[in-house]
Amino acid sequence: MLKLKQKINAVLEHAEPNLPIIGLFGTIGYPLFYLVWKYLIPQPYENLALRLAEAVVSLPWLFHRHLPKKLKEFFPLYFVISVPVLLPFFFHYMMLKNEWSVTWAMSSMACLFLLVLIINDWLFICTYTLAGFAMAYAAVYATDGHVSYTYFQIEYIPTYLFAFFGCLIANHKRHNALQTKMSLMRSLSGSIAHEMRNPLSSITNALGTVQSIIPDKPDKHDAQQTFNLSYSCLVRIHEVIGESLSTIKRGNKIIDSILVTLQDSIMDINNFKKVAAKQTIQAAIANYGYNDMREKELIVDATTINFDFLGDKDLLIYVLFNLLRNALHYKDKPGFKIEITTRKGITTNHIRVRDTGPGIPQGKRELIFERFYTYGKSGGNGLGLSFCRRVVESFGGTITCDSEEGQWTEFIISLPAYTSKASNDLKREVLKSRRILIADDQISNRLLLTKFLSEWNCIIDEAVDGKQVVDLVAKKRYDLIFMDFEMPFITGDRAVSMMRHRLDIEPELARHYTQVPVIGITALPMSEALPRASACGMNEVLAKPLKCMDINKVLERYFFSEIPLLSDDLGEALSKSRILLVDDNETSRKFMCMILEHYGCTIGQADNGLAAIRLLEQRDFDLIVMDMEMPVMNGVETAQAIRKGEGLSRFMNFREIPIIALTGNTDPASIARVKDAGMNHFLSKPIFREKLVASIADWLNYGSATGETTEKAATNSATPSMATWEELCNEHILDFAVIDGLTEVTGNELRISLLEVFIREAETLIEALAQAASVGNLELIEQLSHTLKGSSGSMGAARLFVLSRHLNDLSRNGRWPDHENWAVIMKNTFEQTAEEMRLGLKIEHETNLEHTENSRLHPL
Repeated sequence: MLKLKQKINAVLEHAEPNLPIIGLFGTIGYPLFYLVWKYLIPQPYENLALRLAEAVVSLPWLFHRHLPKKLKEFFPLYFVISVPVLLPFFFHYMMLKNEWSVTWAMSSMACLFLLVLIINDWLFICTYTLAGFAMAYAAVYATDGHVSYTYFQIEYIPTYLFAFFGCLIANHKRHNALQTKMSLMRSLSGSIAHEMRNPLSSITNALGTVQSIIPDKPDKHDAQQTFNLSYSCLVRIHEVIGESLSTIKRGNKIIDSILVTLQDSIMDINNFKKVAAKQTIQAAIANYGYNDMREKELIVDATTINFDFLGDKDLLIYVLFNLLRNALHYKDKPGFKIEITTRKGITTNHIRVRDTGPGIPQGKRELIFERFYTYGKSGGNGLGLSFCRRVVESFGGTITCDSEEGQWTEFIISLPAYTSKASNDLKREVLKSRRILIADDQISNRLLLTKFLSEWNCIIDEAVDGKQVVDLVAKKRYDLIFMDFEMPFITGDRAVSMMRHRLDIEPELARHYTQVPVIGITALPMSEALPRASACGMNEVLAKPLKCMDINKVLERYFFSEIPLLSDDLGEALSKSRILLVDDNETSRKFMCMILEHYGCTIGQADNGLAAIRLLEQRDFDLIVMDMEMPVMNGVETAQAIRKGEGLSRFMNFREIPIIALTGNTDPASIARVKDAGMNHFLSKPIFREKLVASIADWLNYGSATGETTEKAATNSATPSMATWEELCNEHILDFAVIDGLTEVTGNELRISLLEVFIREAETLIEALAQAASVGNLELIEQLSHTLKGSSGSMGAARLFVLSRHLNDLSRNGRWPDHENWAVIMKNTFEQTAEEMRLGLKIEHETNLEHTENSRLHPL
């Protein structure tokens, strides 16, 4: 009885959307068609009373959604009884009363089609049709005493049977398709629910962590009370929020990927990164949703070899989840285990997942990757392995199945090596959607940088000055910006500062530009460029002339790297290290303390040198970060005292402990003071977070080598060349290594164009230098020599480069050029440079013509 009730409810549920329309048709149509068959197309028999009765029976169908609640409980039973009365009985009764006329034979067939539309169960259709005909036959026989077959034709029988069974077959297929869809949706929802269990569990644990950190929920009488959180608690809350947001994003990514597979759409590759296979496999094993821990013990992680691939870590984890879930279905087999191994090849690397389950027949090993195909277990949706194949293929790889029936099954995921051509091609596809802005007032630098980036299919815009940069970032969303420092109207660092502070930028873009990577490009000494970059918010600085390798590293770092700014080695060095911060500026100490505590450092603080020495005598420290300018005892005095061991009897590491100076002055004299005082390294203010962390970690890890190199580099870059103009003129006119490099990366045609542009620009700059010299404008000489230095270095004009660099070093330090004929030397050098460049281009042109002529006269 319960099954019958369930079946009636299922039939009613299927019919429900059509009931109001059919009820309206019955209520109005039955009486209306009386007029049609009585007067417009007269039939031998009509019955208004019967039609009115049928209209009344139709009324509950029309208003079933608005019936009182008590009556609704009886509507399923009413529906089951009324269907044969409204349809098969009425139409068959009218057909028999009209003695099998063609009109009513066709109407009876239409009734059959309508019945199939309403009812989705073939057994109900057969029952209703037979019961309706039987009731109609009995009613006619009871009223007339016989049933007449005046207009009956034998052709009615095969036609009616064909329509009847055709409708049954069509209805059965439709019903099966509906059931399949419902089963798929149930299975799919179960799959999504299963995959969301881990993210939701992580979020639940995260919320529990937050609840354990924050104070208990206050009562109403505590409304005026103030609650305080410690710094470490606040940091931990933000970490939990960040982890939870990442978890939600991963969950959304998995759902989107499942739906992509279901809809046969293209996988999204825009977030592909460099991923380490071994760590990904370990994460999958650790985070899989096991039913019990005994399942985890069945998995053997034999991944001794690590390799990198281009893809999505979360998606590969989900692929491994699918393979683990399929394998664990057979966990009860004696001796069952799952082994995961890796193997490295020349251009392709492999992940192997092997289980000792029942195996898969050879004829099924390819079918299992098709959508909606399942084998060996019930309740699946046939999407798992199809999804796995789509994911792996989106990585540029393959997934195959091998097996020995009764023994084992093995899935092999083959992925292109990270440095392979296949991975580089995939990178180009990813970078197609990346928009990059190049800002430089020198056309040769813009052309060269455009050439480097165009190799990767990036979308490139150019700006010739800072004002244009500000206008462009206010309108467009850039993913990466290369910014020259010295440009007309607004300098590059000023433009970056405006961007970081959201000046004149629409709100929807403003937040983006606080995070977008900005790479400074300059011919300035690094001792000048780095502090300016730090102050305005640039991420890093590249020295001109730019090299293809440097640009590729930038693209790799900001578009494909998942490695944090602090490497694992540096993180280990910082963890549990003891750092003494010495600075009279409390804000500065708090800033550095927040950063270093985040990485697990133990911090001591002192506001002057004397307090620092007293603290060293009380506690042990591994490194000192100390400001140069402080009251009571400044940085130099403190460092000298520490190195001599003054005031220290307990602390015995005073000679070896690394000391890093914080200074706003990076001139040679200040650097010399740092070194002479016994300090190991210096950082220029304002302090970069990355630079602070990396410098401390480097000194903790590697000792003084890094610092010595830094000091020398900074000193050399900050000191003007001491060579004479005559000595500098001994430099080769052209650097053919640079010119050949240009040919290699740009091709002959673009290289020729670049050299011609350079000659025109350099001639203009040389003339402007002469005019600046005539009026004694040292500031203009500095600007012009800076521009000439950058372009000549990029184009391989070696002598012009060293001369303009020397001139720029002098003028930037406020010194007039130290040769009375320096302008003449610059002009002569330019003319020699232009002559050799033009001669080289002419010889190359003639060689090409000769080669072309020989090819024409002596074809192969």
